[in-house]
Amino acid sequence: MDNTTYTIGKFAELSGIPVRTLHYYDEVGLLRPRRRASGHRFYGSADLITLQKIVGLKSLGFSLERIRKFIHHGESDMSLAETLRMQQQAMEAARAELDKSLEILGRMTAILQREGELAHDMLFLLIRNMLNEDKQRSWVAEHLSEQTANALFDISPDATAELDREVIAFAQAVKRLSAGAPDAAEAEEMLGFYVQRILGYLDEKAIANFTQIPEEQQEQLNQLVDMPFDEREIAWLDEALAHYVSKFGLHGIT
Repeated sequence: MDNTTYTIGKFAELSGIPVRTLHYYDEVGLLRPRRRASGHRFYGSADLITLQKIVGLKSLGFSLERIRKFIHHGESDMSLAETLRMQQQAMEAARAELDKSLEILGRMTAILQREGELAHDMLFLLIRNMLNEDKQRSWVAEHLSEQTANALFDISPDATAELDREVIAFAQAVKRLSAGAPDAAEAEEMLGFYVQRILGYLDEKAIANFTQIPEEQQEQLNQLVDMPFDEREIAWLDEALAHYVSKFGLHGIT
């Protein structure tokens, strides 16, 4: 065994790790040097190997606490391969979350550049809906069809931007038109446009399933999709939709 010892200064020089960091690793129990009778710290060659493990695991995103448990306690007897696999899964999940956040930031930036300032309630409603899109997609795939889920969610950035624009335009139209009658010609025209847009995403399977969705599943969808309407606006929209369906029907849905 190599019995070479190093002062903390020399150990820092050899390892490239600052003395201040070595002091911190000592304080948290990650890499504790031995002490001479004089009280001075010293490290051995084995400590260099341990430090290499610390640096390697830290570069892979492990927290210092997990590194400490792995080095000194074997992470509950898990192998290094198991530990690395778990860390890989955790970092992949974190990357997916980061990618989603970056996507939402890009979409919101594009919306604000196009629309100008938006009311805060609309702004944060859009963000909440975007964060729920994976759950919304799962609901559509389960209760309507996978093809419809693909048509709504597996689309290009340009198509996504167009949907974002239409969501805002629909909300603004309802807020404006709800000051008038739910059977007004302009309300009929507005609803006709959006009803046909929605129906355009539904394949035959989705249309067949649409009429058979249980009430509790409809409520689940309502909880996943926020709309920026107050009680008066919701009541107006319900009346306007009922009038539209009674007058024009829903093409392909009985």
